[in-house]
Amino acid sequence: ARAIRVSDARHAILVEPTPWGGPEALENLEPIPVPGVVYSVHMYVPHQFTHQGVFKSTEPAVIYPGTIAGKVWDKDALRRVLQPVRDWQRDYGVQIYLGEFSAIRWAPDDSAYRYLRDCIELFEDYGWDWSYHAYREWDGWSVEHGADPNDHKPAAEPTELLSACASRFAELLKVECGAAQAGFSIVEAS
Repeated sequence: ARAIRVSDARHAILVEPTPWGGPEALENLEPIPVPGVVYSVHMYVPHQFTHQGVFKSTEPAVIYPGTIAGKVWDKDALRRVLQPVRDWQRDYGVQIYLGEFSAIRWAPDDSAYRYLRDCIELFEDYGWDWSYHAYREWDGWSVEHGADPNDHKPAAEPTELLSACASRFAELLKVECGAAQAGFSIVEAS
């Protein structure tokens, strides 16, 4: 980080803890005494929900909120998972960036939408920046595809997952652009 600052004092430096950048991993990391460092974590908890059907299609379907692996998972449970990140941010006075979070699009009963909505609301409440994983990568994470895991084409209409992510952007546009320009749409760049 110091070497980067010698040639670039302006851009943020992102640092992520190992392994996998999970919320609990920050406890093993000490902040770098360099200005402009942003600390990134990932949120895929509970993994049995967020990754259902990714590795084994024979696993039983899991619904959020609900009981997953014998534990109740809801917004309060997510809040508890993220508490170590909030504590670490408070203790060190650093900026937090949720560099990855997602839920598989075929989670039953609009569960992925509810999970994303709850995560985004928490991130926003905590003042954290965030990025959804992964826009236009593998269609299992896609916010543009429907809930059928066998349908690999984007949905004809915007999905609930897309609305979970886009609703916050629309709110920001209202603040930045004023009420007259409050509409939101995703446009393909040319």
